[in-house]
Amino acid sequence: MKKTLLLFLILILPSLFSGCYLLKQGTYLLSHNARSRSIERVLAADSISPDAKEMLRSVQEIRRYAVEEIGLERNRNYTRYTELDRDYVLDVVTACNADSFTPHEWRFPIFGAFPYKGFYERKDAEEEAARLESKGLDVWIREVDGFSTLGFFSDPIYSFMTEYAPFALADLIIHEQTHATVFFKDEIQFNEELATFVGREGALAFLRDRYGEKSEAYRQAIASLNDWNIYRDRVIELYCRLNRIYKLETDRDTILGEKLRAVGEFNRRLQAEAMGLFQTERFRSFEDIPANNAYIMSFVRYSRDLDLFYRLYEDNGGDLRATVEVLTRLKKSKNSPKKTLARLLAD
Repeated sequence: MKKTLLLFLILILPSLFSGCYLLKQGTYLLSHNARSRSIERVLAADSISPDAKEMLRSVQEIRRYAVEEIGLERNRNYTRYTELDRDYVLDVVTACNADSFTPHEWRFPIFGAFPYKGFYERKDAEEEAARLESKGLDVWIREVDGFSTLGFFSDPIYSFMTEYAPFALADLIIHEQTHATVFFKDEIQFNEELATFVGREGALAFLRDRYGEKSEAYRQAIASLNDWNIYRDRVIELYCRLNRIYKLETDRDTILGEKLRAVGEFNRRLQAEAMGLFQTERFRSFEDIPANNAYIMSFVRYSRDLDLFYRLYEDNGGDLRATVEVLTRLKKSKNSPKKTLARLLAD
């Protein structure tokens, strides 16, 4: 079996990881997977802390829930554990025009176009960011704690996740497992909004079933999501205002000046209102967002049209499994999945 696997890797890697970038990142990916250990064996060996053990047992429960209750793909994802010496996996670079929300995209074999690019080494991300900034683009680097290989590899759980709250852990696993279940090529915003919706509602359902609606874990999750929804609405308002500015028939310098003014007003308003507006410390300690389209799009990409998914959820009686089944069937349509969903909801 090992010889067969090795032969498979020798045959597929040159095509899958062609080019310096993919070869280097693919080497890190395979290294992480090679270092990973079966969660069952880790638990049986008694070689990790009690907190890590509790986290891994929760992972097993969340995986079962995702498959059996939500109807997500049954595969080998999150059955292995990898120890890392940092608290995130990748640095991801995103870029966007400075005077419009036109994203810079990278194309990859098999997977299609993506508006972000991940790096296992920070210096590589910084070099890519500098290259794009030299072209006059807005650029943002963010730390990412999980990603999906869409079923091509067995995505592991990482040691730093021991510190995660129950909702955050469930949300991450269900979000990424949604990508492994249904993925639309060249439809990244739809994919991310879909996974955001399923991850959030699946995690809430898991907490409700495991701990109960009166539990501290569930109440904290609800409070955090309520704050997130308020913040999301404010950022979408800013996004719409900036879109109007970018359509003005004037020179670029004037547009960029208006952009700075709009973001500054957004920051001052939210700073003044944060303590009375939000319930959780994460949002009460709001820090200014930058006047950077890549940063704003990194948020909007996951949330702009979430209402479509919630309308479908309501039409299916709050049944998440039935909702996921409908979303999966959108793959049969030759049209844009978002347009197909909007048309389905209009019927």
